[in-house]
Amino acid sequence: MQQRQQQQDCLPAGRAGFLVEVGNKQQDKFIFDLGTGAYINLWATGVPMAQLNKVFLTHLHSDHHADLASLYVGAMFGRKQPWEVWGPSGEQPQYGTAAAIEGLRQFMAWDTHARRRIDLVGRKDDGDKVIAHEFDYRVKNQVVYSRNGVKVTATPVDHYRTGGPVAYRLEWQGLSFTYSGDTRPTDTLAQLAAGSDVFIMQNMGPIEDLARLSFESQLLINTSHITPQQAGHLFAAAQPRLAVAHHLTVNAASRAAIIQDIRQGYPKGDLIINEDLNVYDITRSSVQVKRRLVPPRSWGFWHAESNWQQQQQQQQQPQHEHVMQAQPATAAAR
Repeated sequence: MQQRQQQQDCLPAGRAGFLVEVGNKQQDKFIFDLGTGAYINLWATGVPMAQLNKVFLTHLHSDHHADLASLYVGAMFGRKQPWEVWGPSGEQPQYGTAAAIEGLRQFMAWDTHARRRIDLVGRKDDGDKVIAHEFDYRVKNQVVYSRNGVKVTATPVDHYRTGGPVAYRLEWQGLSFTYSGDTRPTDTLAQLAAGSDVFIMQNMGPIEDLARLSFESQLLINTSHITPQQAGHLFAAAQPRLAVAHHLTVNAASRAAIIQDIRQGYPKGDLIINEDLNVYDITRSSVQVKRRLVPPRSWGFWHAESNWQQQQQQQQQPQHEHVMQAQPATAAAR
């Protein structure tokens, strides 16, 4: 019997973006956030752009959605159906996902119009259209997506003390991936992540790095994000198979300090600091951490039929059907 597996790719450090690939017949791919720099990492992986049509936004800070405009242009690369964006409502309608996507449509109006005008055969598909699915951010543990055996659940979290932010959990064939988005420690997050195979949680750098910031910046971070010590306690409560600290900038000096601080509350259990282009292969028997190799000039091709894209599509033909893979489009989130 073939082994069930899920794959996740990380897209850019400090900004947010994850690509989750499940091994179902439809070869479904899910993007969770798409911050600055995430799209070029997606391109570098060789994933066919035409297949990227499902995006889930945790909240509407620009470091979590700035590359949506680049994905909008994905119709150039063979997408025939509208792409879809799921995201939370806001405290008022103008602060929700539906309003944000309508703004994106207007922002991209000339781009879309111009590309259709030079289409010599006359575009008749809907690949350059986008559909927004806005849900009430206040509802705990609500299923916001359920298709082809894949379920995505959202729950409210607390970021900037402003209504709207959510965390997500994706489940397929008994495998699970939880992504915190940006938040302070909350019971809702710990409950959502309980027993996850991979739990990716936003984090901050060590206190030594924060000490260099202004008082205002320190106050903002401390009241809107998760410290390494707090992350340790949340990981301990959730007990994932792999704990991933994400959405933080690290260097050789701070890496050890961050791990040490997390270990105060999470002394045992597999733990890693996320990096761009990490790949998490999730099966029932193991969770493996790999690195995605990319070509040196990853932005050098402007056609879906490029040699690199063709090679990647051939290599990525599913060798077994039941796989889930998670990759940071921006391998480290911010």
